[in-house]
Amino acid sequence: MKERQEIAKERITIQEIARRLELSPTTVSRALSGKGRIGQETKNKIYHFLDANSYVPNIAERVCDTEKNICVLIPGEEGHAMLPYFQEILLNIYDYFSALGYGVLMVKTVANDIHLLKSMVDQHKVRGAILTRTMEGDLAISYLKRQQIPFVLIGSTAEDDVLQVDFDQEQGCRDLTEVLLKMNIRRIACICGDNNHTVTQSRLRGIRAAFSAAQVPLPSDFIYTGAVYPSITERYVEDVLKKEAECILCLDDNICISVINTLQKKAVSVPETIKVASCYGSRLLGLCYPAVTCLEFNLREMGALASKRLLDAMEGTPDYTKLTLGYSILIRDSTK
Repeated sequence: MKERQEIAKERITIQEIARRLELSPTTVSRALSGKGRIGQETKNKIYHFLDANSYVPNIAERVCDTEKNICVLIPGEEGHAMLPYFQEILLNIYDYFSALGYGVLMVKTVANDIHLLKSMVDQHKVRGAILTRTMEGDLAISYLKRQQIPFVLIGSTAEDDVLQVDFDQEQGCRDLTEVLLKMNIRRIACICGDNNHTVTQSRLRGIRAAFSAAQVPLPSDFIYTGAVYPSITERYVEDVLKKEAECILCLDDNICISVINTLQKKAVSVPETIKVASCYGSRLLGLCYPAVTCLEFNLREMGALASKRLLDAMEGTPDYTKLTLGYSILIRDSTK
């Protein structure tokens, strides 16, 4: 009687399985260990690959589970990390993941420098990431894709294979501008931050759309970009006052604070001499006098939804349907 011959099986590392199947090492490790919510289709793909090639996974070579860390990327430019928007988003993400036993690491990045992110990835410290802003040609997005690390973008991009959660910035700014125009405020100057930020571009599109729909001209010299420091904002405000604008529409709360401070320093009364509104309201604006008309967003909901999307992606069940959240328009004394 012939003895059945066993086919010799070759050992293969989890990293190599991941590379060959275009999956993340963490996904492969979890599928093989049975830990975490990995889709059955993904599991079948991995086991079929092993059987078809007579491979045995090297379970002893466990993928470092990155110590259950996720990182949150925030702007590295001076002062940005202290803004309420980024602080609140970071705290909401921390609350979500810390309850699940994850560590939450804060990583500062700037437009052309993501070396801190690369360092964490090289040390296997990152299982997933959340980006709190995006810019044109974002280096962090392309890098995380190449490394096959799950990530979620709080913001918008034209890339369909990126998990995105955002507020409806464009429509919100259009609605806010339409309200101001209906209040018979016509000469509106817009002071913007970095025009490379996609949120700046979205907000400006909404503002321009409102002017176009109302058939009211928006002079090009009434749009000021690059107000990234208070000194620049102050210079812009001086120019706006010379042009006798009726209202300053600030594209974020940080700019709005600088505008209010400049007007107070020059003893210019709000709203009697000039009105002020903001495309984003934060607790900073709540301290202003008079209270500022603004768009309000639910950052707690944003942080929780972005965290949930990242957790699903890390467990092998990403949902690429873009989530777009709503807003409220608060009409306050600064435009009355």
